Amino acid sequence: MNQDYRLPQNSKEGLLYGIIICGITVFFMTSLNVYLQFQTVNTEFLFAVLTSLPLFFIVAMLVENFFIRHFSDKMVSKFAATGDSFNANILFSVLFTVLGMSFCMTFIGDFIGHGFTLESGIISRFFTAWPRNFAIVLFLELLIAQPLARKAMANLHK
Repeated sequence: MNQDYRLPQNSKEGLLYGIIICGITVFFMTSLNVYLQFQTVNTEFLFAVLTSLPLFFIVAMLVENFFIRHFSDKMVSKFAATGDSFNANILFSVLFTVLGMSFCMTFIGDFIGHGFTLESGIISRFFTAWPRNFAIVLFLELLIAQPLARKAMANLHK
């Protein structure tokens, strides 16, 4: 994909782009998953969200940068042709990034929230939570996080 004014042009811009996308996604998904656990919005819910946000943000940034980006780039190169449009490349990139990140973060989130033992039900919770998380994050990325991050890059490059 050729450099585009809607995408980061260097590593500093890439970090900002990632922070915007990751920040939006982690805030929304952490809030949603904590709400599903508490089933109410109260001070305990707010405390749980605010205390877990930094941890999940850091974990998500590390997982995306060190593992999922490589997977996504490799998959995009297999599915997107050289002459494909900007939107086609972005769509493939988002799809494969969300696929990998939702898989990893669903597992990591459950592990952090419930611990890891086979008796804890981590496998059954995973197969219930992952499809929901994948679908929500895919729409969140396509409709909110990615457009806002690309708008920020476009504004930065003006």
